[in-house]
Amino acid sequence: MDSSTLINSLGIGAVIFAGFILLWFLRALFKRRVAKQQSQEMAASDRKTSWEEKRKHPRVSVSWSARLNTPGGSMSVQLKDISLGGAFAVCPHPLPLCEKFRVTIDPSGQSALELNAEVVWSNANVPEDKIINRGMGIRFIDNSDEDRNRLNEMITSFMEESVE
Repeated sequence: MDSSTLINSLGIGAVIFAGFILLWFLRALFKRRVAKQQSQEMAASDRKTSWEEKRKHPRVSVSWSARLNTPGGSMSVQLKDISLGGAFAVCPHPLPLCEKFRVTIDPSGQSALELNAEVVWSNANVPEDKIINRGMGIRFIDNSDEDRNRLNEMITSFMEESVE
């Protein structure tokens, strides 16, 4: 075998080897991009299942006075939003999680409604500079159909007044 054939063979081998290295690099790059895209899609789907998306009932922004009657006493609060399932109660000292109580809702222009409720979340431990309103999320529990219908009527009436 003469030297030119040997040099040509080595050159072809080097080109083939470089081609394999290039293909390996492109494959690795492609896998990284696919993995990154999948992780972004998973993160987006996690955002879609946040606590807001899990609500059963739509919330209505209100500003209604209410009174919480607990075994330890009573406290005045302001309801900032409400649904058939619960409300956000603005208060300086939120109650402990899972505490059950009676809440008397007193919307302006309507008669008061008393419901059973419990605390489901609170921002009591969040620094003051990280929140807009100190308060707690309450869920309405163990109420009669009549009380739930009355709450529905109150919310519907408020929404109709807001549109006018």
